[in-house]
Amino acid sequence: MKSKQIQEVLNKTFRRASAKQRICNVKNCNEQAINSHVLQKNGILNEIAENGHIRISESDFFKTDLFHFKRVGINQAFSFKGFCTVHDKNIFSPIEDFEIDFENYKSQLLFAYRTLLNEKVKKEILLDWYKYQKESRILSGEIDIELIDDLDKQQRVGIKDIEYYQGKIESDLNSNTQNFVFKFKYTKHCEICLASHFTYETTSERKNQIQSTGKDYEILTDIFISFFPIEDGNVLIVGYLKEHKSNCGGFVQSFFDCDEDTLFKKLNDLLLCRSEMWACSESFYTKKIKPREKSINKIFQESASSIYEDRVLDFNMFE
Repeated sequence: MKSKQIQEVLNKTFRRASAKQRICNVKNCNEQAINSHVLQKNGILNEIAENGHIRISESDFFKTDLFHFKRVGINQAFSFKGFCTVHDKNIFSPIEDFEIDFENYKSQLLFAYRTLLNEKVKKEILLDWYKYQKESRILSGEIDIELIDDLDKQQRVGIKDIEYYQGKIESDLNSNTQNFVFKFKYTKHCEICLASHFTYETTSERKNQIQSTGKDYEILTDIFISFFPIEDGNVLIVGYLKEHKSNCGGFVQSFFDCDEDTLFKKLNDLLLCRSEMWACSESFYTKKIKPREKSINKIFQESASSIYEDRVLDFNMFE
């Protein structure tokens, strides 16, 4: 009974953290944040929706299978409390209210901006969850406070990195500078939507860095990636800070120098090893994922605990 009670409290505190009202991410704005879409419904999510629903890859701390594919309505999918009504409308109007020019730097930047702040809000939710756990009388003596404090520290370091990138993006939006490199290409049609950013340095490389120098990298190299259907094909956008070109420029370029089959295998490895924020149509799920869902969930589980995030898999869900 005690174990069940603990699980119920963990569930309750996580729901409380997720439901907490948040403030707009724009500097000096204290208005409440609304649910913003990482990828907008009109023109992107509705391209893969069937009966108003899509399948999203989702992690669940409270299920035996940590990862699963959940059927959700496009009104709820890819949403986070990021901006107030006014700023959400004003900032993202170029990619919400007009035909998107995917070759335009500002359009590319806006996709990265939402992706980044979605990750920031996810980390803030986890910080609140840790706080509520430590405040709970029922959980007192039942949870590892030292572990929670260590996780808290990791999330705060992650938020610090995110705020560095946030500052660079906002500088570009406000001053017409270009701190980032974005590359794009069109591909064959695929009913997948991806909006993610991941750290180029693997956990293994970071551990080696700490062992050799006594500290982690000052700023981690983040790569932003968006991939979604448009008309008869898909568009791929990948970006990184110009100052990190020597770190990851060759890696990013490899996505654009290869043939299409190789590109989709690279995307497969990213989706299953490094990217949490992606969705597919019900048809893609039924044809490509459901028959091999146990294998895919196993890869998800292995990726969650691996220190080698750059694995090349002997598996390709696009085949």
